[in-house]
Amino acid sequence: MGISSIGRRGALALGAACLVARHGRAATAIDRTARIVIGLPPGAGTDVLARLLAEQLRGRYAPQVVVENRPGASVRLAVEHVKASPPDGATILVTPLPVMTLTPVAFPRTTRYDPVADFAPVATLGTVRFCWMVRPDHPAQTLPSFLAWAKAKGGASFAPPVLGAPQHMIGLAVSRLSGAPLTAVSYRGSGPAMQDLLAGQIDAFVGITGDGVPAARAGQVRLLAVSGASRLASLPDMPTLAEAGFPGLPEDEAAGAAFLPAGASPALVESLHGAVAAAVEGPALRERLAAAEIAPLVLPPAALAARIRAEREGYAEMVRANGFKPEE
Repeated sequence: MGISSIGRRGALALGAACLVARHGRAATAIDRTARIVIGLPPGAGTDVLARLLAEQLRGRYAPQVVVENRPGASVRLAVEHVKASPPDGATILVTPLPVMTLTPVAFPRTTRYDPVADFAPVATLGTVRFCWMVRPDHPAQTLPSFLAWAKAKGGASFAPPVLGAPQHMIGLAVSRLSGAPLTAVSYRGSGPAMQDLLAGQIDAFVGITGDGVPAARAGQVRLLAVSGASRLASLPDMPTLAEAGFPGLPEDEAAGAAFLPAGASPALVESLHGAVAAAVEGPALRERLAAAEIAPLVLPPAALAARIRAEREGYAEMVRANGFKPEE
């Protein structure tokens, strides 16, 4: 489902041009403190990325950049706050992209924002893949053998990080396509779900490679498959979901996507995009992205808007095919 990377060099060149003042010195786009608003608590992966991004945007985009955590309603409270903010460039939303592409179609009655009409897309930071994992002592060595095991015992449980996430849709699709009865268990984040997996309270966890790969290397979990069109470079022996018999599922998600409120001027969007591109190119953010198994990808505004439209259509079809019914 992911859209292929477009030329990052062009984006970076555009960003560099935007950041040079008439006397050859870097100039900020706004003259007051900017806020990066995220819908997750401190310490979450997006929070860590947002704080590193804030450091890199100081002096590039605004004199000071702070991070404001507004968790609640599966990130929607933060999105609604930015939607209602002035489009003066001082309020920036940074969020996993499925909040803008999957959430509106999975929870249409309780989503009070339109990702196209209410926001100006700016850039992505990078993409992360999904992975299917079990305890290291589980009898299944592959995803097909896990599904056979689930069928033999009359059903099994799996957890996404939160209900309605891409990982939830992947689990439902695998269950539907394989005929294995899999029941999703509700959690509020990857941490609690991973803890219950290790404790044997659930049979499988569908997470992101940023969680799964380090845990697998530490011997805490066994990975059965990863998403994506090709195998993961860091785990070349791990088969993809397509190789396991499930093509056409979501390949990745933009782990961080930046938006301004609708009505922000093209000049502000261009300046913020250039500053984000320069930040992603720097070593501090690059190292953090690599540690989290996030592939750097800076999509320009038009390409991000195109990805939102394509991803939203794909998720809408997936929600219908899976028969997903929100509980809220």
